[in-house]
Amino acid sequence: MERKQVLIIGMLDSIHLARWLSQFEDQDIDFIIFPSKKFKYVNFDLLQLIKSKNLASYTLARPYFYFKYIGFLEFGIISFFKLIKIDFRKILLRLVFLNKKFTYVHAIEIQGAGYLYNALPKKITELNNLILTNYGSDIYYYQNVLEHLVQIKSILKKAKYYSGECHRDYELALKLGFSGDFLACMPNAGGFKNDVFDLNIVSSDKRNLIVAKCYGGIFGLGNLVIAALNEFLINKPNVKVLLYSVTKDLSDQALFLQTNFPGQILIHNINDKMPRTSFLKYFSEAKIYIAASRSDGISTSFLEALCLGAFPIQTSTSCAQEWIDVGFEGKVIIPDSSQILISLSDHFSDPLQNAKRVKNLELAKINLSFDSLKYQALRFYGIDQIA
Repeated sequence: MERKQVLIIGMLDSIHLARWLSQFEDQDIDFIIFPSKKFKYVNFDLLQLIKSKNLASYTLARPYFYFKYIGFLEFGIISFFKLIKIDFRKILLRLVFLNKKFTYVHAIEIQGAGYLYNALPKKITELNNLILTNYGSDIYYYQNVLEHLVQIKSILKKAKYYSGECHRDYELALKLGFSGDFLACMPNAGGFKNDVFDLNIVSSDKRNLIVAKCYGGIFGLGNLVIAALNEFLINKPNVKVLLYSVTKDLSDQALFLQTNFPGQILIHNINDKMPRTSFLKYFSEAKIYIAASRSDGISTSFLEALCLGAFPIQTSTSCAQEWIDVGFEGKVIIPDSSQILISLSDHFSDPLQNAKRVKNLELAKINLSFDSLKYQALRFYGIDQIA
């Protein structure tokens, strides 16, 4: 059988992209990877795939593989061409297709990869089978912004295949003009291996950590989480909190919380590097995971909480309810600081929480295992069997 040639357009600094591609290491596929957005570093796990000697090959698209420090070079190159109003990345992507037809082109995330592909001439897009993958808020949020809505409708019409993490987004894709084939609704980073499940051994009654996602910007409502914690932590000196993905606009609020509760608050800013092993260890010791946003997909952290024993509290602007409907234990609330405070109070002292932890772990091993989701992922590229 002839090897498949798959062009991936995605975020090179994304752990989610690296985890997605790792599912295909033992397949006859040549992956050519093109950056959809600017980046400083190629994700470490993605670099390991590129250096690996597996059956699948992973190569950065030309001219990117020529440069050891391509991330820094690209920052300068792209910035320069923006000054003279030329989209350099679009030019480079067109060169990738020069005298080349791929088995599949997979645009992973719409606002970057999808829009980039959308700008290609018709003579290129008509020759290639486009798989379009929806990240968290790609349609749900941006459908409400007119200039984005035009782009979203256009790329959906060009896509032959569509995938997303939420059934919500499949309905939106149909509504906005998609007429191709649906691929499996599944986490966009794939599943979890047994070494992750094996970390979930600490009983809930022995946990006193809250892991809180505290980002702001366009999507995040970490300010609501911080406000709730400021009330919840009063007279609870033994409760520890990890605030992670703290964005610059919320750094002062996070520091204020840390000052109010000395020795209880650990802050991890969004641009600080944290090894995934350390991140997972925090979740395996946490009693509660909490996040609030204006818009989200599943939230990979929500799934990590299910796997690692932290009771998840997520706002209704995400797709978390779809997993609770499957049978997982968690709480979906409206984005409001008082509701966050009530949920923290109710679930931190819940006598049934350990039973819920065990139930979530059992369901995660069934619904979120690496092998079961890999089988679904293989079908994205026309493979029916695990090698």
